[in-house]
Amino acid sequence: MRLRLLALTFAALLAACDAAPTPTPTAGRVIEGATIEASPTFFPRQPTYVPFDEYFAGQNDPTAAALPAGGALPPLAVGVPLEVSGTPAPGKHTIQITGMDGTQLAGDFYDTPGERLPGVLLLAPDRTAWGDFPAKLNAAGFAVLSMDLRESGLLDFTVMLQALNSGDADPANLAVIGANAGADVALLGCAGDMLCDTALLLSPGGDPALVNAMLAYNPRPILLAASEDDPVAYAAITAIQAAASGAVQFQPFTGAGSGAAMLANRPDLGDLLIAWLRQTLVR
Repeated sequence: MRLRLLALTFAALLAACDAAPTPTPTAGRVIEGATIEASPTFFPRQPTYVPFDEYFAGQNDPTAAALPAGGALPPLAVGVPLEVSGTPAPGKHTIQITGMDGTQLAGDFYDTPGERLPGVLLLAPDRTAWGDFPAKLNAAGFAVLSMDLRESGLLDFTVMLQALNSGDADPANLAVIGANAGADVALLGCAGDMLCDTALLLSPGGDPALVNAMLAYNPRPILLAASEDDPVAYAAITAIQAAASGAVQFQPFTGAGSGAAMLANRPDLGDLLIAWLRQTLVR
C-alpha cells in the first residue's frame, strides 16, 4: 500500500513539472535608486610612451653614474672642431661650465679624443694671456682646461676641477697651473682638494693665507716661479717654499714680467713647466 502511494505522488510531481510555463528572457533589469548629476566633460591626459632604455636614463648614463659625490658633469661643448672621417678632431673646444651660483663660465678645452690623458687646469684672470701654451701642453700629451677667473674664483675652483676630472682627463693625474690671482686660487683650492696631484704657481699674490694653505697642501709637489722685479710675488714664493715639506721647484727670474706673461718673456719657462708635469704626474 505504501509503495502504491509513493508511486502516485511521484507521478503527480512529474505532471506538475510538465505543466509549468517556459520562462521568457527579459530585455534587462531595471534598478531603482537615487541618481547623481552627470560629471562635467574632461579630457584625460594620454600616457606618453617612454622607450624602455630611457626609464632609468640617469642610472644608466655611464658618465653621470660614475661621478663621485658632489661631482660635476663634463664641460658642455659649445663649439667643437670639425670631425674627420666621423672622428672628433683633436684641438681646442670652446666650453661652458655652470658655476656654484648658476653662472655660465667660459673656457677652452684641449684634448685628444679617445685617449685618457693627464689633466691640467689653467687658471688666470684672462685665459687669452696664456697664448699658445695650452696648445703646447696638449701637444705634449695633456688634456687642458683653461678658464677665466671671476673675483670669486675660489668658489668656482671645485666646479672647474671636477669638470676636468669628469671629462677626458685621467682623474688620477691632475695638475693645476695658476697665474697671478689664479696662482692664489690654485694653492688655496688644492689645499682642500686631494684631486690635485701637483700645483704650479706663477707670480702668486701676497695673500697671507697662502702659507697656511701650503701647510695643508703638503707633502704634494709644487713649482714656484716669479720674477725678482715683482717683489710681492717673489716674497710670496719665498714664504711658500719655506713652508713646503715635499718636492719643490723654486724658479726665480730677472726681468721676466709677471704671471702668464713670463711664458712669452722666457720661452724656456714653458719647457720647465712641461718637464715638471711629466716628472710629477704618473703616466
